[in-house]
Amino acid sequence: MKLLRRRARAFTLIEVMVAIAILGIALLGLMGLHHQSIQSVIRAQQTTRAAMLAQAVMTEAELERFPDLGSTRGDFEASFRGEFRDFRWERMVVASGMFPDVRKVMVAIHYGPGFTQTFSLVEFLHSPIPPDTGQGQTVPL
Repeated sequence: MKLLRRRARAFTLIEVMVAIAILGIALLGLMGLHHQSIQSVIRAQQTTRAAMLAQAVMTEAELERFPDLGSTRGDFEASFRGEFRDFRWERMVVASGMFPDVRKVMVAIHYGPGFTQTFSLVEFLHSPIPPDTGQGQTVPL
């Protein structure tokens, strides 16, 4: 009789298999969440790097004071050797359309697999030299 009571208290093989299956499904869900979390961190790091690099390119345009019209592009090998191989930059300078002494500078950083992701930064730069009125005088700004 005591043997029967001991057997009744133990788990059966089916109960153990069901518990392991439930545990496996729960762990699979947690692994999926962990993967998404890591992907989010990587995306955030890349976006932060792209923003920092866009600001560096824009700072170079600001140092030129009034950059020439046109488009330029490149990578970051000269400035940061080996650091940002998966990032490319493009800078486009256009006239503002309303004011001859203002230029619109657009910087785009392309990154990610196949350079499919883009971070853009736009700034308007004012000429430090007053515009000429055509009569040999300059207009105070």
